[in-house]
Amino acid sequence: MMDQPTSMAAAIAWGQFVEVAYQMYASDKINPPTPANFPAGWERVANLTMTPRLELIHEREFAGFIAQSATDPMQQIVAIRGTESGMDWMSDFEFILETFHEVPGSGKTEQGFTNLYRSMLVEYADPDSSKPLQQSLLAQIDTLPAGTKLVVTGHSLGSSLATLHAFVAASKGVQTELVTFASPRVGDKAFVEAFQALNMNQTRVYNEPDIVPKMPIELAGYRHIEPGLSINSTLFPLKHSITCYHALSTYLYVMGDEQADICKCSKPSA
Repeated sequence: MMDQPTSMAAAIAWGQFVEVAYQMYASDKINPPTPANFPAGWERVANLTMTPRLELIHEREFAGFIAQSATDPMQQIVAIRGTESGMDWMSDFEFILETFHEVPGSGKTEQGFTNLYRSMLVEYADPDSSKPLQQSLLAQIDTLPAGTKLVVTGHSLGSSLATLHAFVAASKGVQTELVTFASPRVGDKAFVEAFQALNMNQTRVYNEPDIVPKMPIELAGYRHIEPGLSINSTLFPLKHSITCYHALSTYLYVMGDEQADICKCSKPSA
């Protein structure tokens, strides 16, 4: 069936993987170890890195990870962090549309997002003789065993990268589910139409006052993948600030995650 949304509970669970990616990045910006609070029942099989500034091609940063279910080896998740402050990275992008050559005939995508996606590498945590120590995330899709079930999830800038990766994977026949939080618009109308023609399960969660999902603007030719799941943090006892509107912890809390760490965004008691 087309574009079936993920359940709220499942979306929260996938979002928690991205939260762990943020925590890993805070501990080591290049090659963090598996943290003690890594989701139970999952094994990290690789880290993801990317070139954060395209003019500095030799600099790489931790971008997320790939994990495999301990009970179902065919189930994998790709979790990609973004930036908690949505304004920082937006100032670095010119929002230019370019042809997305990875999937012929799929329209255009934002140039900066696309270049970052192309820069992403898979760095295996425990390489064996059948795997290279490092390979591009794009190439890694072709190494997935037949029957792999892939969940791709991300927040903020990571949502745009997750969207592109899920699109490429699904176009290659991989059973793929996409769950994003605070995603900007990634491509034009033709891209959205090509994406939705794949009948992929996808859930795009956006917070009404968050500015990032409103960018890049539609007048520049950008469109959102629909449908989106709207939440509104202004209805909760949370600070009214650009940072808090955008924070992944805010998203998860409003969605019903009782474990979400909202201490930085909680309104002080009267």
